[in-house]
Amino acid sequence: MAQKKVIIIGASGHARVCLDILLANKKEIIGFCDDDPTLKGLFLNGYPILGDINEVIHRYPQGEIDFFVAIGNNEHRKNIVESMKNYDICIEINAIHPSAIISPRVSIGKGNFIAPGVIINSNTVIEHYTIINTGATIDHDNLIQNFSQISPGCNLCGHVTIEEQVFLGTGTIVIPSKTIGNHTILGAGAVVIHDIPSYSTAVGVPARVIKYNKAQQT
Repeated sequence: MAQKKVIIIGASGHARVCLDILLANKKEIIGFCDDDPTLKGLFLNGYPILGDINEVIHRYPQGEIDFFVAIGNNEHRKNIVESMKNYDICIEINAIHPSAIISPRVSIGKGNFIAPGVIINSNTVIEHYTIINTGATIDHDNLIQNFSQISPGCNLCGHVTIEEQVFLGTGTIVIPSKTIGNHTILGAGAVVIHDIPSYSTAVGVPARVIKYNKAQQT
């Protein structure tokens, strides 16, 4: 079966990195789509911005192309993945850089972005639509749940759980066996030595909660 061509959803800096990784994996790229009408017809790193998702989907026969969601914001990425279900499209391919060192005993779902220099050790589970960015290390027996983002230079020790839609800022360190709750934000350089509750923002060394968002307060 011939390999499907790929359209990248998003036209930001993160999308350009996704382009490089997909090309390194020998994917044939058609171009980008983005909901900003001022971008249509422009080129990004030599590839055209084709219009918004609705336009692009109706331009190509269903089932003949793959999509990759190259959106950094966790909530926006989830919304796009959910919206694609209205077109009976499931985002399945991963963008994994060839330089990433990943144990054969790691389980990886679909729609994930794994950047250059990442290390993921044995018996870790990466669920779906995550971003694991440049040079992050994830040790053994971790769980990274859906739509979470591990920023460049983060270090996660063994048996760490990152729940859904978590954002770990650049250089975050998490000691063994800690859990970061759903929808939590960790500031850059935070050092996590205790579990961090859901729907919170935590910063500092050691990391401490400085606020809860509205979803937690209601």
